[in-house]
Order: sequence, then C-alpha cells, then structure tokens
Amino acid sequence: MISQRVRRADAALPESRRSNHSIFFFHQILITFKKTNGNFLSASLCQTADEDYMSVRLRNLFFLLLPILLFASCTGKNYPMAEKGVLDASSWDFEDQGQISLNGEWEFYWMKLLSPGEFSDQENIKYINVPSVWNYETIDDTSLTGTGYATYRLQIKTPNSGEKFGIRVPFHFTAYKLWVNGVALAENGKVGTSKEEMVPQTVPHYIYVDANGNTLELVLQVSNFYFDKGGTPAAYKLGNEAQVSRSQLQNMAIDLFLAGSLFIMGIYHLGLYYLRRKEISTLYFSILCFLILLRTFGLGETFLISMWPDFNFEAYIKLIFLGAFMGPTIFTLFVETIFPEDSKPVLGKVALIGGLLFSLSLLFPARVSTFLLNPYYLFLAVTIIYQLYVVIRAIWNKRDGAWVAFTGMFVMYLASVNDALFDIQIISSGYYSQYGLLILIFCQSFLLSSRFSKAFTSVESLSQHILKIYKANNRFVPSEFLSFLGKESIVDVQLGDHVIKDMTIFFADIRSFTTISETMTPEENFNFINSILQRISPIVRKNGGFIDKFMGDSIMALFPSDPKDAVSTAGELLKELELFNDIRAKSGYQRVKIGIGINSGSLMLGTIGEEERMDGTVISDAVNLASRLESLTKTYGCNIIVSDHLLEQVQEKIRMEYRFLGNVQVKGKTNLVPIYEIFSFDEPELYKPKHKTKADFEKAVQCFMNQEYTEAKALFEKVLLDMPEDKATLYYLEQMTALV
Repeated sequence: MISQRVRRADAALPESRRSNHSIFFFHQILITFKKTNGNFLSASLCQTADEDYMSVRLRNLFFLLLPILLFASCTGKNYPMAEKGVLDASSWDFEDQGQISLNGEWEFYWMKLLSPGEFSDQENIKYINVPSVWNYETIDDTSLTGTGYATYRLQIKTPNSGEKFGIRVPFHFTAYKLWVNGVALAENGKVGTSKEEMVPQTVPHYIYVDANGNTLELVLQVSNFYFDKGGTPAAYKLGNEAQVSRSQLQNMAIDLFLAGSLFIMGIYHLGLYYLRRKEISTLYFSILCFLILLRTFGLGETFLISMWPDFNFEAYIKLIFLGAFMGPTIFTLFVETIFPEDSKPVLGKVALIGGLLFSLSLLFPARVSTFLLNPYYLFLAVTIIYQLYVVIRAIWNKRDGAWVAFTGMFVMYLASVNDALFDIQIISSGYYSQYGLLILIFCQSFLLSSRFSKAFTSVESLSQHILKIYKANNRFVPSEFLSFLGKESIVDVQLGDHVIKDMTIFFADIRSFTTISETMTPEENFNFINSILQRISPIVRKNGGFIDKFMGDSIMALFPSDPKDAVSTAGELLKELELFNDIRAKSGYQRVKIGIGINSGSLMLGTIGEEERMDGTVISDAVNLASRLESLTKTYGCNIIVSDHLLEQVQEKIRMEYRFLGNVQVKGKTNLVPIYEIFSFDEPELYKPKHKTKADFEKAVQCFMNQEYTEAKALFEKVLLDMPEDKATLYYLEQMTALV
C-alpha cells in the first residue's frame, strides 16, 4: 500500500481550495505572519514622525510587493484536479478559461514499464501526485529512492468540441516516453530498467493531438539512474492547439530575451573591466551574467539540449550546478566591491571558499552534486544573510544605490526560495531563479551604470576644474613659454629646462608712477595698474606676443616671430593710452605716459630656482639692452626707443618715422650701442615738430659725438625754437654745459 510521506499540500485541501497552489502557499504565509506579529498591520498605520528611517522604508517595500504577489497568485478560477487517475475537464471551456495543469493523482506502477493496452490485468492500483518526485514514497513498507523506473497513467475527460489539443510535456528525471491515446508522441532520452540500458536527457516537448471522442489517455514511462531524484517534478499543461503553440513561442521568446540580455551585459561589463582593471566589480558582474546565462540555456526551454540533442547529460548537469554553486559566491564578492565600507572582507573570502568547495563536487558524477543540495541550501542561506547584512548596512548609512541593490536582491531571493521549495517538492511552481536573477542583473546593471555615470560626471567636473586650473596656470606661466620648452603641461617642466631662441624683447613702464601712487590708497593703486595692464595685454596677444612678466608698473613681453609685431604693438598701445587718458581727463585725473624699449636678439629661455620653488625667465644681453632702452625713455623724454639692430630688421617692413638719439654705453658691453626714437605714433603736436627738426637734431647729435660742441649747441638751440620742451634736446644741452 502506497503512503505518500511527501504529499502535496494542496491535495489535502477541499476541491474549492485546490484551485491554485500559490493561493494556499501565501495563505499559510499570512497565517504564520499574523501569529508571529498580530499587531504589525495596525501598528504600521500609526507610525510616528520619529520612527526609524530604514524600517519605514523596508515595511513600505514589503507592503508594496506583497499585494502584487498575492494578486499574481490569485486567479479566481476553480481548476480541475486529477483524482484516482482521472481528470474531469469536460466542463472546462479552454477557449475562454485558458490552459490547465494536469495536476493531481495519477496511476502509478512502480518498477514496471507498461505500454498502452497492458493495464487491464493490473490489480491494487497505486496513485501518486503529479508533479512530484517518487523519492521517499513508500510501497509495501519500502521507502523509495531516486533510482528506479515506473509507469504513470492519466485519463482526461475533455469537452466534446472536436478541437485539437496541445500538451506541454515538461522535463523529467531523467528519461521518459509518452503515449497519448495509444500513440507514442514524445520521448526524452531512452527509458531503461538499468543504468546501462537507459540514456538520460531532460528537455520539454510540445505535442498536439486529436481527442478520440471526449477522452485522452496519457501513458508515461519514466526511469532514472543518474540523478538523486526521480519522477515528474514539473507540471503538464493542457490547452487547445493555439494556446499551447502561443505559450511555446512566448516561452522561447522569454528565454531568448533572457539569454541575449545576459550575454550583452556580460560582454559589456567584461569590456569595462578590460578598459579599467581597477573596477573589479565589473568583472564579478560579468562572470555573474555568464553563470546565469548557463542556467538560462539549461533550464526553461533548455535550448542547450534542443540545439545539441546528444549533449552529454553529466556535462549538462554540471553546467547547471556550476551556475548554482558559484553564482551566489560571485554575487557576494560583487556586493562587497559595491559597498566596501559596509562589508566584512573575511566573510566574503569564506563565501568564496565555500562556493569553490561545492564546485569541486562537479569533478564527480552528477549524483554527488545533487546529494550536496541540502547542505548547499544551508550555505546559500548564510550567504544570503550576509549579502542582506551588507546591503541593509549600506541603506542604513545611506550609500548611493543601496535601495536599488536591495530591490533586485529581494526579487532574486523570492525566486531562489521558490526554486529551493520546488526542488524539495513543497511547491510545484517551476524554476524561476533565472527570471529573478535577470531582474537582479538589471538592478545591479542600473546601479553600476549609475555609479559610472556619476564617475563620468565627476570626471567631467574634474576636467572642467582642471581646465580652469590650466587657464589659471596660463595666467602665471604663459602657454607659449611651455611650448618653447617643448612641454605640454606645467607638470612636465623640470628645473634647468631651457631653450635658445631669437626673439624680440619688449619692455613697457608707466612714467611717474611713484608720484601718481602717492595720491592713491593701496586698493586704488592696484586698480589703477590693472586698468592699464588690462589694455596692454590684449594688444600684445593680438600681435603674436606674450607677456613673460608683470613687474609692478611695468611688463616684459616676448615676440617670437617678426620684430615688426613688437613695433606694431607699441603703436597700438600708445593709441589705446590716448583713449585711456581721455577718460581720466574727464574725471579730473592727470594723464599717464609710458616708455617702451624694444630690442631683438638671441636669448635663453628656461627655468631657474630650486625643486620646491622655480620660475621661468629669459637671460641674455638682448634682454638687458631692451630694459636699458626702456629706462632711457625717461632720460630722452621719448615714448619708444629701439636698438639699431631692431631698426634694421623692421624699417623695410613697416612705415615709420624715427630719429637717431646717439650712442649709449650698456652695462656688460664694450662697444657703444646706437639707439633710435620712433616717433611716428606720437600725438600730432609732438610728431610734426619732430618730423620738421629731424635733420637738425640728428646733425646736432652727430656734432656732439664728434665733440663739435659749438655747432652742436647752435643746432640744438635751433630745434628748441620748434620744440621748446623737447627733453632729448635739453638733455644734450645740459651735457654740453657740463663738458664746456
């Protein structure tokens, strides 16, 4: 006499309550929940403002998902169930009410492989619930193991509608052959009475049949010598041809979508890891995607077996278990890398060791791995608790993305619990871990994308900040200076870096600044200087030069290309100064004058100082001479003084008026240096008399240099008749007075 020790929970219910397995399952959860915390619902309605942040969010999430699960499980339909080997669906409207599961009591013939037509002489018929495995069933006081073979039989009463029916035949443990109304329509592997005789395989099939009258007879042979469980663990589905065909296409589409999504995300995150090895989380995530992909190919519609029917069963089982054993471990490591501040790395290492130890069982026959499922579930429970601990701590500490991670994990855990309960035959829902894991993958992918997006945003912000620093740095160290040194950035500059170049040196200084500054406050002094320098700098840049130094009320600029650029700059600067003086005059301020010295020649541009403090500078006689020329503008009362070397370079390139000022002694040089005043940019009241007296002035200077003082004096006095305040003429007359 068969006594089913692991009876289906729904079989004990009255028929009206057996309409849906999920309803009963959730009913038991709610009863337990009410007993353990009877006042929870009412308490949740009276939350106070100072209630803990995290517990409120967790309760809200629970009450959000619970109605969804209950709604999904409650269909309101009274499904027919098989009793004593007969399922009465004669009053079921398949067109309107949809498919049914062939659940309930099937005839069961242990250690017999019967074909249709061999049941008439069978006595003492036994029954077993389908879906279920035959493990732990008892026949004649003998407890069954997973190893053996048996025959199932079910008679279905169908509506006398003449329509064609479809049946989804699920996977079995681990080979079967199915007859419908005496015709063999489906076979998986090869059924046998011994391990040597049978061939294991597990893949679902879809078959389509015509009902003879209003009855369908299903005869099913099942054998198992390769797995720790044997029997029919999943439900048969019956519907009309269109419904089953549509269901087949939907299931295939879902599995293909899952596989494609997992493959793309796995490759994408593997590429992210390849590009940035420091982000180990992307590697863990990629491995997790591929492990779930293996389970997706192996479960559901089992594309792996469908594409390769002769695929080795042992290898197939090991691939499935590899994903099961290593998936949670890899996910634990992933969670640790996402929330390192909230994790305990030593526990992550323990999880890794545990996953590897369970995976070592895959080196042995598949039965060994299946025997380890129960201890593995204990290990999985501990792993899940640790994962929840890390994520809940992250929520408590308000880490970015913690709630996203928790939502994905919550759905995955529900699916994992479902699979575990299905494996031990407490429920008959089927395997859904790949769907829960896909939701988890999407959540974690969103989390990684969010983190990378924030990282990119941070990089953009940092780039903008660096750009601002670069621009600010250029205010202190000209980019042209770096360019001449052959450096792309200031960080590449080393002490002693230098280069020798031919350039034009330009000095400009505000005249009588000391006198002007005495009447101003410190703030007014800075504003005054900056207001002038702000007008000078753009003109220098416009003509291809750059300012090397700001020296109080003066500047030094360099022109690397053509010397005429420096002369053009001097002319534009004087015109801009006229506009500036007009503005000052309207406000009652005194006019400002500047002196400009220009020279060209070879110079050494480089860095000086020490490792902790250095500066860029230019060194050469040409620089010293330019500085000396600028200071001589005070002596001669000129706006622009240039060297003879520069004049030779520009006089054919630019139209200008100039006059010879004489020869000067420059510190460091033995020979006297001829210098010239460029007056073509002077104001009209100065330009005209200088142009008129140019010949007399230059002749007077030549007489002075030849020590012909009488003639020189006469000529200078003649110049004074047109320019009584010409400082250069007065300077020479003073020199002659002292000499004579």
